[in-house]
Amino acid sequence: MAAKRRRSGSKGGGTVGCAPFLVLIVIALIIKFWWVILIALGVVAVTAALVRTAKAPPRPARVPPPKPQPVMVPPRPVLAGDDLTAHMRTQKRIGRERDMQEWDYEWIRLTYPGKSAREINEIANAHFARGRSIGINWGDPSAP
Repeated sequence: MAAKRRRSGSKGGGTVGCAPFLVLIVIALIIKFWWVILIALGVVAVTAALVRTAKAPPRPARVPPPKPQPVMVPPRPVLAGDDLTAHMRTQKRIGRERDMQEWDYEWIRLTYPGKSAREINEIANAHFARGRSIGINWGDPSAP
């Protein structure tokens, strides 16, 4: 039977060796040249970002929203001839009726001196809603 050979303790069985010294040297280099390492990491990060954006498909162009246009009232059509005559007559009639209604309102206000403005407005609105006017047709809506 062959006898087992024993290994000597100095040949690496349980010893750490020079690993702690290497670790200390690496830590010392990191402490001494930390700014170099940061610059190198920054350069690597910028390079990676540039490569990534260069390979990416281009983004669609951003279209700005249209500027709001000012709101304008469309121009009135120009009246001429019979249309102009009819328009003038209508405006004259409306003006006369408005004057008569103002006169009626003053008459109602003087007829009811103790009433409030709200009550006088209600009386006048009811009066005008029935088509009556003191100044027009003497208050008779059936007369022409």
